[in-house]
Amino acid sequence: TIGFVTHSIPEAVYLSTKIVVMSPRPGRITDVIESPLPKERPLDIRDSREFIEIAHRVREGLRAGHHDE
Repeated sequence: TIGFVTHSIPEAVYLSTKIVVMSPRPGRITDVIESPLPKERPLDIRDSREFIEIAHRVREGLRAGHHDE
């Protein structure tokens, strides 16, 4: 198990099997996303519908957490 912190949504989606979305200060978990993508991921998976949908969900979770301030 590795905890990985990034500000890059595509990087998080590409590298993770589980994505934890957090709000800004105070940091709270706003969403936990289990990735349905296969563990072995070719670079072109970034163009897949699943990848784009996960990235969108992460982006929406960040926006929602930001508006709760």
